[in-house]
Amino acid sequence: MENKMKFHWTNRLGLVTFFTVLILLVSMPAKGQDGKALFKANCASCHKALKNSTGPMLQGAKARWAEAGEADNIYKWVKDPVGLANSGTSPYAVQISEYSPTAMTAQGHLTNEEIDAILDYTDSVTPVVKKAGVSAAEQDEVVEDTSLIWIIVLIVVLGVVVFAARGVRKQLSYVVAEKEGVEIDVNKSVKTKLGEWILRNWKLTTIMFLVAAVTGGADLMKRGFEVGVYADYKPSQPINYSHKLHAGEMGIDCKYCHSSAEKSKHAGIPSVNVCMNCHENIVESDYRAGSTAEIAKIHEAAGYDSETKKYTGQTAPIVWNKAHNLPDHVFFSHAQHVSTNTGNIDCKQCHGNVPTYGLGRVSTTEEINQLAGTDGIIPLTKPLLTMGWCLECHNEKSVDLTKSEYYKELHNRLGSRPDFLRKISEDDKVTVRELGGWECAKCHY
Repeated sequence: MENKMKFHWTNRLGLVTFFTVLILLVSMPAKGQDGKALFKANCASCHKALKNSTGPMLQGAKARWAEAGEADNIYKWVKDPVGLANSGTSPYAVQISEYSPTAMTAQGHLTNEEIDAILDYTDSVTPVVKKAGVSAAEQDEVVEDTSLIWIIVLIVVLGVVVFAARGVRKQLSYVVAEKEGVEIDVNKSVKTKLGEWILRNWKLTTIMFLVAAVTGGADLMKRGFEVGVYADYKPSQPINYSHKLHAGEMGIDCKYCHSSAEKSKHAGIPSVNVCMNCHENIVESDYRAGSTAEIAKIHEAAGYDSETKKYTGQTAPIVWNKAHNLPDHVFFSHAQHVSTNTGNIDCKQCHGNVPTYGLGRVSTTEEINQLAGTDGIIPLTKPLLTMGWCLECHNEKSVDLTKSEYYKELHNRLGSRPDFLRKISEDDKVTVRELGGWECAKCHY
């Protein structure tokens, strides 16, 4: 009778345990990553993890609410801060609302689990020692999430323990087989052993293959949908300009610097002369560390000596890095969208709440949707700067046909079409799509 070494149940248990723990450990950063993504989408415009900003720092927020005896109220605060502060049931909410004269934006769309993920993420970040030679813009807030490192270490240690235990079990099985007189082929190759293992455990192998195929396919699809999506992109700049200071605290209108937005295809990058309208006299600033040095860069570009108050004539261009890029085959005109005679769209519909930004950046759909209902902002679902996003806006955004002579004439011509008037009476609005905004040649010609 031929005796064969059977695949011991402890061996199977070890492999199943290893892969189960591996999947759990790999899925753990997903929660941390979700917390980071949620923080960036919903909180980063006003809050930082490690220091106070427009809003107070978020690290330790849970602990502070717990110390105030209102641990559960933190969820109510995030979802409806004004309501909680006015309810008379939360002294700590009243105290926090006094931090800034600007009321916190309600985040009622977040679940308790998502709020926990955000706060867990902010509690996990640690400051990194700033390196010499790194610009102030890059050092605005440098944080490092160390959780992934520890997860990798745990996976490696677990792998070593499992395979060491398998080695010990293998040697013990050899000893038992030798006592029972069972012959073992010690020269069998790893490839042969692996093939035999797959044949003996074909069900487990099939399940593992299907899980890997589905997971890999889903990840590939997710990455595919992210090709060409630049939401939350913020390039570095030669000068650490702050929109939060200029457009936010000082209330400078967007069109003061981007003066061609209403008249031209491009919004325009302000020349250094525009900066010097103010910075001939404003040569120092305590807004944040390094601000005076940033102003000095403007003076250098303009060829201006701040001590003698004279221009030297030795100028140098400021090479700004473009944040918003559209493909070459796409036509887009700011004038057609921003001008009061045409689209009259508020800047926030595409750029989000710019007065809360530092450097210029591409906003996200989630951030813009938080502004829905104000200044004519409508909620959208597609990723920013994608074709789907443009088409969705053209399909949802209504046009006021009474605000300019151009639209009045258009309204008179359309009035002769009964089918068009019937459509208007159904939804009481005229969309860009109904005016031809979905025609390919509008954007591609």
